[in-house]
Amino acid sequence: MAETHSEAVLVLAYGGPESIDQVDPFLERISAGRRLSAESLRKGRARYASIGGKSPLMEEIRRFAAGLRAARPGLAAYYGCLYSPPFVEDVLRRIAGDGHRSVLVLIASPFGCGAVRGRYTERIESAAASVPELRLRLAPPFFCHPDWVRAQADLLLLQLARARLAQLRWDRPDEDFDPVVLFTAHSLPIAAAGSYVEELTKSLRAILEKAQFGGLCSHLAYQSRSGPASSWLGPEIREVLARRCAGRPGRKCCVAVPFGFFFENMETVCDLDAELKTEADRLGVELFRAPAAGRSPRVTEMVLSFLDSPDANGGAG
Repeated sequence: MAETHSEAVLVLAYGGPESIDQVDPFLERISAGRRLSAESLRKGRARYASIGGKSPLMEEIRRFAAGLRAARPGLAAYYGCLYSPPFVEDVLRRIAGDGHRSVLVLIASPFGCGAVRGRYTERIESAAASVPELRLRLAPPFFCHPDWVRAQADLLLLQLARARLAQLRWDRPDEDFDPVVLFTAHSLPIAAAGSYVEELTKSLRAILEKAQFGGLCSHLAYQSRSGPASSWLGPEIREVLARRCAGRPGRKCCVAVPFGFFFENMETVCDLDAELKTEADRLGVELFRAPAAGRSPRVTEMVLSFLDSPDANGGAG
């Protein structure tokens, strides 16, 4: 008989539509009840239609939960979302109905700043009130956790190796290997960013130290900005790429690592695989893009270590 574990795990993500018909309700939820114009909804549908009509996030989170169960047979691993089904309130009731009384909640973002984590903690605390029989504890922020850092370093090194092999196929394989390396994260309003930039910087430094790739010139760049450049964090990824490649004729390469994201989602696909790729093609640059780190077995091991550790911060409930 498989071993059972008294504490369940809930992976909590932002959410995303799984069909084009779900796009409008999803956009209205994330707008916090603010009525969106017909033009805004049309643009939102067009953006999702350009990547097949759905976000990749839901498939990613299902895969991750299945990976937790496979890594530890008998573990009850659930997933829930803030803005799309299955909603966190419904999942907590399901967990309680399945007989669990203790839940480790993993927020699918590595950061601890209120600008990122706050929306998750507020929602989980509100949802917990309806299931008082559950004891919830929040996994701590992990932007510098050794397993997270190693997973990101592994992804970086793999893409650097691919880029170097590509250079060897070019007409001038003996020229210096000098890729444009972009570590990307979601932009936020500057006034609300709090400790976000500090956490990103610490995480980036730890990843580069772990990778130990000598002479690598990397850049922190932002994507998915939804406000004016003057009041949102920058520089934007395409601006950095264009600046780094200005006046440099010949074949070049860019390695993009979305280290600010846990799962692949609409923004990684649209901003990197479409928009950044278009800019790279315009500049004559070959783009090598690392996947989000949630696909790494090292991240699965990190979550299991939180399950085993009494040091995971107490949270709602």
